[in-house]
Amino acid sequence: MASGVPTLASEEALDRDLAVRDLQDNETTAQEEKHAPIETPQHVTSSTQSPASMENRLRPATDIINRIIWDSNYDSANYIIGYEDRFEGRLEVGIGSWKRESTDEEFIPQHRVLYIKRKSDGEIMWDRRRRIDKVFLSGNSAFDFLAFLS
Repeated sequence: MASGVPTLASEEALDRDLAVRDLQDNETTAQEEKHAPIETPQHVTSSTQSPASMENRLRPATDIINRIIWDSNYDSANYIIGYEDRFEGRLEVGIGSWKRESTDEEFIPQHRVLYIKRKSDGEIMWDRRRRIDKVFLSGNSAFDFLAFLS
């Protein structure tokens, strides 16, 4: 053993050490690539970006429902929620009878809400598909509201 010839145990230890070093090197390289600055091509400017990238995000139905229920400027009895039922298709229910608790038997998930409409004049106040929000002016409604600036 003292003759300088490596033993099987020392070869396995050496292989293990090399494997650990390789993994550490790979992790370091991955972290450096992850934090490296992203280069933007010189020909791309803010004026050439697509309108979709500048699009305003639509507020979720939960925000609209909570605003109508809790804001004294809105009469919650005057609003209807249109939603997609899995078996019966498109249905409407008043905000007062809307079940928001997930443990309730009649609970309807928020992703099924299609629109929120005012009863008195039939005006759509929020619509997921058309991206209309006349409560918070999010989605496409923000651009309609600010159109006079251009």
